[in-house]
Amino acid sequence: MSAYHQMGHDSENLLWTEQLAQYRGAILSPVNYDQGKVAAQIEWARARNGFETIFDPQLYVPNSERGCLREWNYFPNDVDTADLTSDAWWDGILNSLIDVCAAVRPDAVCSPAVLPSAYPDEYFARIVSVGDQVCIRLSGTGLKPIQTAVVGMPELSVAGRPMAIASILSRSRANRIYLVLVSQIEPRRELSDVEEIKGAMRLISALRDAGLHVIVGFTSSDVALWKAAGASDCATGKFFNLRRFTRTRFEEPRGQGGGQLPYWFEESLMAFLRQSDLQRVLPMNLPRVGTSTNPFGGQILEQLANEPEKAWLALAWRQFLFWFADIESRLESEAVTPSQLLRNADNNWRTLEDVDFIMEERRNDGGWIRPWRRSIAEFRTA
Repeated sequence: MSAYHQMGHDSENLLWTEQLAQYRGAILSPVNYDQGKVAAQIEWARARNGFETIFDPQLYVPNSERGCLREWNYFPNDVDTADLTSDAWWDGILNSLIDVCAAVRPDAVCSPAVLPSAYPDEYFARIVSVGDQVCIRLSGTGLKPIQTAVVGMPELSVAGRPMAIASILSRSRANRIYLVLVSQIEPRRELSDVEEIKGAMRLISALRDAGLHVIVGFTSSDVALWKAAGASDCATGKFFNLRRFTRTRFEEPRGQGGGQLPYWFEESLMAFLRQSDLQRVLPMNLPRVGTSTNPFGGQILEQLANEPEKAWLALAWRQFLFWFADIESRLESEAVTPSQLLRNADNNWRTLEDVDFIMEERRNDGGWIRPWRRSIAEFRTA
């Protein structure tokens, strides 16, 4: 019932940052690290009581970029052309994957799943079958299996589809689901399609009702939506493309809000702010729901006051990561509710609009808040 690090490039130092100790564990990345480095991350985690390491094979990454994956023995060279309905093909991958995991010894292993061009019932039946084989092969090893489910957001907007998909996924032998929601929205931007959001919430809720613990991967401020739906845990990372999964996540344009630019996450608006906007918003003392002290936020403000030209990207990553773990905990304990967060943010955006406050980025206007509020309201009354 807590947050996970979604590991990405050069993310190791975040694991042992004392102020980020609220994270329950890490979802390891063979895309960004070779076997030796992942083994070292796991060995470090063993010394940290209760910190869970989850190995995600990540066969679903886009074919434009696979990083270190080709260096791992289980990765198939024919993943783009193979017959994905072939039991023999999957057997070969699973044999190699189990051997690798037996060597590096993570706490848990996600079943492999490819990124399909469409999401028919047969696709979900296949990934459950593959997940069941992982469960069988891990039996007696001490490694815990997790069923991976890669699901397209547009698919979930179709009436009845979330329940149909949940019905298939709930047949898994595993008691945990690692849910990767594939969006057509670029990582920097917030989700706003009400029907897609409600569909994802219904899927999460149905899986929970079936007795499964749902870990939602690649999440950002939308953690509020998934916790409202009943997600057990959520995962995020320091880069925007670790906070949302898209087919083009490795091709994110630089200099357009998604590259190496510092952002402050402002809970009172449920939004990411650039430096100029941050310095104008904070003096307004917009109302918040509850209180929480972010140590990295304090460091950023001190630096902006004393050394305004100094880069603060690394602190920005940490400021968001601290907020994410903290809000997940507050949502889980019901110290704050998703509806309270969003209602407060909606009121604050209205305050900014009333005084003609214009953000530096044109699309940073809070336009996602009301769709989020509507999604939660309609999800609960359906």
